[in-house]
Amino acid sequence: MKRIKVVEDDEALREEIYILLERNGFIPVKEEPYDLVLLDVNLPGESGFSICRKIREKSKVPVIFLTARNTPEDELLGFAVGGDDYIYKPF
Repeated sequence: MKRIKVVEDDEALREEIYILLERNGFIPVKEEPYDLVLLDVNLPGESGFSICRKIREKSKVPVIFLTARNTPEDELLGFAVGGDDYIYKPF
């Protein structure tokens, strides 16, 4: 079974993602190990881009950005920092 880390500051959206994942046989987790990261870009304190860079320093785990930032420049930056996919909200 796949373990998925969800990094989302909107609590209601995070809970909806957890429910969706669980209903489809995935396990949402907060700590390592995980098989995939779903990562928001706009987070308090540190951007998702920065978090992705840190993940890439130690892991090749797939990172999918889930974000409201939908400019081509943001999407290119997401891939440049190591993201594997870039999905716009609402999804």
